[in-house]
Parts: sequence; C-alpha cells; structure tokens
Amino acid sequence: MNAIIEFEAAKLTTLFSHGDILGIHMFMDQMNIPLDVQDKLYAEISALKHLDPHNVSLAIEHHGQSQLSERLTY
Repeated sequence: MNAIIEFEAAKLTTLFSHGDILGIHMFMDQMNIPLDVQDKLYAEISALKHLDPHNVSLAIEHHGQSQLSERLTY
C-alpha cells in the first residue's frame, strides 16, 4: 500500500465518520474514481463493521478499476 492510498483512506474515513455524503462524493471525484466505481466503493465502505483507514484502503485497492469499457460504442 502506498502513501497516496493511505492518505485517501484516512480522508474517506474522516468523511464517513462525519456523515458528509457530498464531501465523500466530491473527494472521490478528486481521486478520479469513475462514477460506476464510486457507488460500489461507497456501499462497501458503508457496510464495514469497523471503519478504519486500513479497511478503507483495502476497499480502495479492490475497486481500483472501472468495470465499464473505456470505449463505449453506440
């Protein structure tokens, strides 16, 4: 785990503990997390029994990639 993920996990842990839903989504946008991943990450972090930076960092690493194709065709 690198320092960036540890910082992001600590920040998200603080935002979740304060219940700042708007702040959580704005911070995830700043992290450049795709929208499809933001909802999954939010749900997984919300379901954690023990909200701590280590568990949050594991969730961030688990949801590091978008599940949607980079190139959507119509």
